[in-house]
This record gives sequence, C-alpha cells and structure tokens, in this order.
Amino acid sequence: MFSAIREKEGDAARSESTFYADMNPNPTSTGKLKARDLIACMEITANVEPLRYMASLFGYSLTRLSAVEPDAPTVEAEMLQDYPAVVAFHESVQNFRRGEIRYETVLARLEAALLDLRQTAALARHPEEKK
Repeated sequence: MFSAIREKEGDAARSESTFYADMNPNPTSTGKLKARDLIACMEITANVEPLRYMASLFGYSLTRLSAVEPDAPTVEAEMLQDYPAVVAFHESVQNFRRGEIRYETVLARLEAALLDLRQTAALARHPEEKK
C-alpha cells in the first residue's frame, strides 16, 4: 500500500513508518490519517467501504451510477419517466401526514423515485452508451 501511495504522491508522502502508524486504528503516533491518504487507499484498492461506512454514520448510502441501467432511449424520455414516481412520493408524504399510510410506504416511494432519478443521471452522464 505504501509503495503505491509513495508513487502517487512522490516526495509529499510521509515516511512509511509514519504512514502505517497513522493508519493504525489504535494509533500510537500523534499524527492523524489525512483525507488524501484515505482517498488514495480507496483508489489504490478500488474499495470504497470506508466511504460507505462514513455515509452510514450520517444516515446515507452510496449508489454507483454505473450500476443503474436506464430504461429509456433518451435523456428526455428518462426525465418524463421521473414525474410519476416523484408525484407518487409527494402524495405518499401527504398521505402519511394525514395518518393514512405507514412511513415505510413513504420510504418505498422515495426509493422508487430515486431509482428513476438515478437512471436519468446515469443516462445524462453517458448518453452515447444507451442504444
């Protein structure tokens, strides 16, 4: 790991012993793990679990946009598909506030709307990929 970071950062990298001491979950050094080190480790290992963990601490989750498969041929068509799911989500919020449905239904409608919105975002980023 250290050699890959040294290659990436050159002379800006800390010494190997300092780097590993700072990476220790029970550190004995006074140094701290730097955000750039964490990012470099995730890039080198292609493992974003630390980022997932940090997001979960704040009640968030990560979704890879490339994992979302758009189901419309154009960005405009994807955008049109977003409306019903977003409207259904808004209606579920109103229904919940009136005591007509459970909160789990609100969350399910939220996930459905997010899926449609993610499809639009994925197609917007790589429109040439959808045939």
